[in-house]
Amino acid sequence: MDCNKIWEEIQDAVKTAVGSDVGYTVHIKRAEVVSFSDSVFTIAVPSPINRNMIEFRFKDKIENVLEAHTGQKIILKVILEEEKDEFLQSLRAAKSETAAAPSKYQKDESNLNPKYTFENFVIGSSNEYAASAAISTSENPGHIYNPLFLFGNSGLGKTHLMCAIGNKIKQENPDAKIIYIQTEAFTNEFVECIKNYKMDYFRKKYRTVDVLLVDDVQFLENREGFQEEFFHTFNELSGKNKQIVLTSDKKPSDLITLEERLRTRFSQGLQIDVAVPNYETRLAILRKKAEVNKYNIDYNILEYIADRIKSNVRELEGALLKLVSLAQLKHKDIDLALTQYTIESILPKDGIVKITPDKIMEKVCTVYNVTKDELLGKSRIRQLVVPRQVAMYLCAKLTDMNSITIGRAFHKDRTTVMHGIDKIENDRITDEDLKTNIDYIIKDLQSV
Repeated sequence: MDCNKIWEEIQDAVKTAVGSDVGYTVHIKRAEVVSFSDSVFTIAVPSPINRNMIEFRFKDKIENVLEAHTGQKIILKVILEEEKDEFLQSLRAAKSETAAAPSKYQKDESNLNPKYTFENFVIGSSNEYAASAAISTSENPGHIYNPLFLFGNSGLGKTHLMCAIGNKIKQENPDAKIIYIQTEAFTNEFVECIKNYKMDYFRKKYRTVDVLLVDDVQFLENREGFQEEFFHTFNELSGKNKQIVLTSDKKPSDLITLEERLRTRFSQGLQIDVAVPNYETRLAILRKKAEVNKYNIDYNILEYIADRIKSNVRELEGALLKLVSLAQLKHKDIDLALTQYTIESILPKDGIVKITPDKIMEKVCTVYNVTKDELLGKSRIRQLVVPRQVAMYLCAKLTDMNSITIGRAFHKDRTTVMHGIDKIENDRITDEDLKTNIDYIIKDLQSV
């Protein structure tokens, strides 16, 4: 496929997915396509700020659009324009070497992020037990903790530990067949294989692995057909002492819409709660991030950020990136005044990002391609009623608002709100598209 044509065709979808005209125009629109090879789509951008913002804020969204357009798993690689010639030269050399000795190369389906290793995982009191168990699992896969079940809120390092297990096993045993996959991608592949009569391929792919790493298994809830398939895959791998690692935002017993037999299987191994990092761990994470990226930041600045931001690792890294980018943009040194300005612009006073009705409406509008005025309006056409009801449902689920306060936010009476919430609660059980949209919005809100 022609990479330039692909990039041109997906721009509208990328802009919608990003949900920010400024973010798209400043950081993405200026990107130049470099190559599309071996499922890696490479673009070049003018400055480190562009690269940093795309990698931290927009990479997943662009990859999702690319995957929907091409029908295959895509990894987005972002380089600087000044690195383009050197990158293309290296790419041509690698292809020549592969062509000369094809037997040395095999397609890697692991999907592991090579950046997620034990060496760059910062261990503190909140994750010490989980890290220790993960290391032990990587040293003796399939025989100590199987399955290993890591649970906790988004952004605390569960995916990092999971991929670190896979990377360590791969390092020790290059021939091991390892697959890391998110539950949404897993279920989507399952559906496609059913449609295309390729279930034999699906079962062979996942039931013959040495290590299966599945992220966000809470999204298996209310998907009975897939739960059945996953149950048999789990049993087959477990019976052969193949390592299984799972992550979720809840412990197995709290996944109440999951089949009992799956909850039992998930509970038979080791369950570990990955907690919010304490101050010392947050500070260590910031120091490590600054060291790896060669950021020249005074220790007292890092102490200030660690003291102010208390939610999760992702928010810590995001604040640090925003501070560095802002200093570069304004051509200023990173001092306490600039740091205070940066932190106050993204966090409330208690240092914890809260999910608000406005954030919920913004995400719903992006997913359903409607405006906030339409969402809050009086039109009763289905294209507006469904997103409006979804937004009300999420306000009830993710905030402490009751039906009266939700009604005030949406200019609706209490009865209308209650009807909308009940309808979405019932419909999401049978409507796969609706459930997928809701799960996506929740995950996106919780990872901001």
